[in-house]
Amino acid sequence: MILIIAFAYFFLHILFLRGLRKSASTPATGNAYKPIVTVLVAARNEEQNIGACIKSLKSVSYEKELLEIILINDNSDDKTLDIMREETSGLSHFKILDTKDCREGTLRGKTRALDFGFSNSKGELVMMTDADCTVRPDWIEETVKYYDDNTGMICGFTRIKHTRTLFTGLQSLDWIYLQAIAASGAGINSPLSCIGNNLSVSRKAYETAGGYSKLEYSITEDLSLLRAVHKKNFTVKYPVDSKMTAETAACASVRELYRQKKRWFRGGSGISLLGYFLGFLLYAMNVFLVSGFLFMDTACYILVVLLKLVSELIIIIPLYRKLDFKNLMFFFPPFQLYFAAYGLLLPFTFLTGKSVHWKGRNA
Repeated sequence: MILIIAFAYFFLHILFLRGLRKSASTPATGNAYKPIVTVLVAARNEEQNIGACIKSLKSVSYEKELLEIILINDNSDDKTLDIMREETSGLSHFKILDTKDCREGTLRGKTRALDFGFSNSKGELVMMTDADCTVRPDWIEETVKYYDDNTGMICGFTRIKHTRTLFTGLQSLDWIYLQAIAASGAGINSPLSCIGNNLSVSRKAYETAGGYSKLEYSITEDLSLLRAVHKKNFTVKYPVDSKMTAETAACASVRELYRQKKRWFRGGSGISLLGYFLGFLLYAMNVFLVSGFLFMDTACYILVVLLKLVSELIIIIPLYRKLDFKNLMFFFPPFQLYFAAYGLLLPFTFLTGKSVHWKGRNA
């Protein structure tokens, strides 16, 4: 049974490699399509980050007459709103909203802020990033190239700012692997996940799916929207394109990292059968990695560990090269222990209650 699980994990990653290659070869539709684009940034108590985010958005190369950037202050009690106003003064393509002006409803948290932004936007395409992210000058222009009539959502990759410490290096590799899986799923038309800090959706797909107001509440609103869009038979693409990347800071502490992982894990419930199958295999392989030497003979243990390492490397390395990451692969050995530790512990967070603390709120 142990070897059956190990080889199933390996062959599943071969399937993922096929999906990743398909995502990496996603054809662009060309430069002729120039829709009105709205960018939404919801920010709550982001005075340390929002300035850099706005500066990067001011540098995007997309035609200003076709662009609106909506900054949504989500009940901040710091200087976030003041910085928004200061940084965008005199820029007509920027708009500032405050959720204090939003009518009461059933939506909560970031979902409420984004829904407020959507209802006040005019873009044919709506792009989203987070207040703690920066984007490239050609971020919008490059993303638009991948839209066609049936494309409902395009997901982009997000890099972690690597400070050459072990903690950020581990998080960087973690994000590479998880986003490789996400792009692989999209490539085989079985989207598994996305990251809301680099995401776009067509208005047609958003409205057909019912918008955030019609979706069941989720603490991972991005994943909820992806599922709804895909359910309506729109294409979800995850191009492996370095020009579409955003950049964000790593979690600064173990406590912050724990809260992030708990939020993602809780929000990921209700995934597809493929997702559950991967989760089962991954959990089993992590058990084998950390304790298999206690109940396997040496040859079997070595084979299982090798299958795990090879499986993960065959999708990490193509993405690592395609997006031109540097100085991260020597973190791969300790990453195995990091990945196994949180992967084995996360299911037990269900025992600590349903509440997830994020951005100063319980969700």
